Amino acid sequence: MSIIPGRHSERQGADPILLALKDLYCWQEKGNPGRILKYLLDMTVRAHGVEQNTWTGVDYVQIVRPMGNITRRVAPYLAGILIVALAIMFAMSCKAASVAFRTDSSISTLNVEVARTQAQRAKGLSGRPSLPANSGMLFDFGTDTNAKFYMANTTIPLSIAFIDSSGKVVEVTNMKPLDPTNVGPGAKYRWAVEANKDWFQEHGIRVGSTAVIDL
Repeated sequence: MSIIPGRHSERQGADPILLALKDLYCWQEKGNPGRILKYLLDMTVRAHGVEQNTWTGVDYVQIVRPMGNITRRVAPYLAGILIVALAIMFAMSCKAASVAFRTDSSISTLNVEVARTQAQRAKGLSGRPSLPANSGMLFDFGTDTNAKFYMANTTIPLSIAFIDSSGKVVEVTNMKPLDPTNVGPGAKYRWAVEANKDWFQEHGIRVGSTAVIDL
């Protein structure tokens, strides 16, 4: 049986699979989803050994058209939901990290850039002309360390606080611009936070203060 009547001479002896693919392509190009669906349903019925197509008499265009109408009505709402979800994800990804230091009488928050990789930690704040107020850099070593800091190529006067894995400040010290002297606490620590010089002192942060790190 020919799929498209009137073309027996062209199709006789041709590979039926190739002919079926060709017909499906032509119907798709002509925008005839109803005929494509009818053909697929016919093939499904035949594949299950049913001699008579129980779908005969069904208007396939009437099946497809309502689906298209529903899709057109729902699509704007789905697009809106997707845009809101993407906006929330973007806002979360752009959320600035911070470190909140708690003393006996107050909580002071420092907005920080995070240096996680070895390259980021090695560069630190070197090459910066200035540092905004209440801003700094958090060095996250991922584990306890006794790494030292120095001020090569850093022209901003800085103070640094070292924080252990429990969140306790174990040392606070000042660092001079371009000073090659190594700086670090006697005990191991997990994080270090650099801020403008005297920021920690001005906010009453000292050894024994606690820090909550929000990444």
